[in-house]
Amino acid sequence: MSVALDILLDEDTQKEFASLTAHQQAAFNWQFRWLNEQALKHQIEPAGDWWNIWLLLAGRGAGKTRAAAETLASWAWEQPGTRWLVSAPTSGDLKGTCFEGESGLIKVIPPLLIAKYNSSLHEITLVNGSLIKGQKKGVAVHKNMDTMRLEMTKKAK
Repeated sequence: MSVALDILLDEDTQKEFASLTAHQQAAFNWQFRWLNEQALKHQIEPAGDWWNIWLLLAGRGAGKTRAAAETLASWAWEQPGTRWLVSAPTSGDLKGTCFEGESGLIKVIPPLLIAKYNSSLHEITLVNGSLIKGQKKGVAVHKNMDTMRLEMTKKAK
């Protein structure tokens, strides 16, 4: 039996889990399943705060999209009221891969945690107030990213 499973089977842990809200339970189950049952070692973000860029350089089918979707969605969940940007070459790539694809955001985020999804605007609003916005690459993305970074910085202070 794994250490994680031993902890989850503990009576005190089960009582504490039962006291969580439905949203908190859904988020825990989602993250536990991803990190302990589904993710490959190279799909888990590096530990620590020593890095600014995490490059996933791998071939087709290595799980880059899934790793990005899981990581970005968990950051959005863990930091309520924040804004996140997803960029892709075309609107079709945003919708068909990043948001609605087999490994996209809509597939990995538990439905209970999604307040609203606007597929035409490529926007997911989580119940905690975080917004994940998709935009195709171009000049507008850079301007929007700066605005979003600025807004995130203001909220963080």
